[in-house]
Amino acid sequence: MNWNTFFRKNLEPILAYQPGLREEQIRRIAEVDTIHKLSSNESPLPPFSSALAAMQDKLVGLNEYPDGSSHELTQLLARHFDVPGEQIVLGNGSNELIDLIAETCLMPGDNVVYGWPSFIVYRSAAQIAGAEYREVPLGNDGAFDLEALLAQVDEHTKIVFVCTPNNPTGGVVTHEAFKQFIDALPGSVLVVLDAAYEEFIDDEQALVSTTFFDGKRPLVVLKTFSKMYALAGIRCGYGLAPVPVVEMINKVREPFNINTVAQAGAQASLEDDAEVAQRRRLNASGKARLSLCFEALGLEQYRSQANFIWVTVPDPAATFDALLKMGIIVRPFPGAHGLRVGVGDEAAVSATIAAFEQLFGGV
Repeated sequence: MNWNTFFRKNLEPILAYQPGLREEQIRRIAEVDTIHKLSSNESPLPPFSSALAAMQDKLVGLNEYPDGSSHELTQLLARHFDVPGEQIVLGNGSNELIDLIAETCLMPGDNVVYGWPSFIVYRSAAQIAGAEYREVPLGNDGAFDLEALLAQVDEHTKIVFVCTPNNPTGGVVTHEAFKQFIDALPGSVLVVLDAAYEEFIDDEQALVSTTFFDGKRPLVVLKTFSKMYALAGIRCGYGLAPVPVVEMINKVREPFNINTVAQAGAQASLEDDAEVAQRRRLNASGKARLSLCFEALGLEQYRSQANFIWVTVPDPAATFDALLKMGIIVRPFPGAHGLRVGVGDEAAVSATIAAFEQLFGGV
């Protein structure tokens, strides 16, 4: 049986998404009892207490389908961002929205442009649609080089992805750089601004993702409840988009893509500003400790505005394996000369520092 006869040929080069290693996978490798999973940019803290209560209340009603329009959550987001509800679109994580935007916009012959290394789904979304993808090296600060992106745009460019803070480096695009960039782009190009880690930013020069959103220009802003709000397990992301984009996405998205529990947890989390501020402080503290460690060890790093740090090491594969034995799971990127190290809780940060000092303290 030649199974390839059943499948689209443009799918052959696509690599399936590889999630971070699970804790139970490391048990047989690690030489310690305590495992710290820092590979998936997850919050080290549980969901907000208000979200846990709201989700618990919904469990008895799971015999019924979710609200297919996510009406209450949509209206809450609309009020939160002061936009019409018609300009809000919900996804099973912002990841799904990236795929849906590509599905609705891209055709063979189109191209997409984005910085690299960055989120692998920009590439796979283009590949699945049969479009060309153009990967542009990051700037020296680990942020998207918008001038270099602009230079790759041509008459066949349909989408430009901009990730800020960028995953995996944590670099951010500034307000002024983005203004010049979006003003210079032709109106035929849709800008998809991926701001999944925006809540962690403390740089006053950084772009605020919604600043340039007016519902008229071809700009989509994507955000998520997975990171700061510690709801990665419920898969709930959202976008601010012009009405025609929202209407087209709604034609192709799954009818009940946001489940009942997810809607409740997201609603309860959104406006808890005090908890967000506290978690931002905890992340900044842990990140500062890691950064000082890497600096003392002479390891190059980007200044990160997210909940992880990209650190350059002499042999990423060997370092990754050595850290696994110490119970520290980080994220390697094939072809890149570093590791993405998530900011865990205090115990995880201390364990990570101890592991790096053991590996590089004598260098």
